[in-house]
Amino acid sequence: MAIFWSDFSLQSLEEIILYYENQAGEKVAQTIEERIFQQVEQMALFPEACPASSIFPGMRKVVFSRLPYVAFIRQRSSKDWEVVDVVHTSRKLPKTS
Repeated sequence: MAIFWSDFSLQSLEEIILYYENQAGEKVAQTIEERIFQQVEQMALFPEACPASSIFPGMRKVVFSRLPYVAFIRQRSSKDWEVVDVVHTSRKLPKTS
């Protein structure tokens, strides 16, 4: 199973890393980046373990442990997944009906 990152999700991730670099230093930012990539890669082993998104139909979400972020992912093919975006959990997202 392959994981692809959209340009938009990579831009979001870059903004997250830059924020932590400015606030806490390069080592902290690097650790957070590694944790996000590792948890997304682990998702590839059991994508059905990720809950379906109630906000964005057809997508699943990866909730990062001990980080205030969630990644929205979608299936591109029978074996491939795409990370669409990485979002801070305090962000106001559309409400579900």
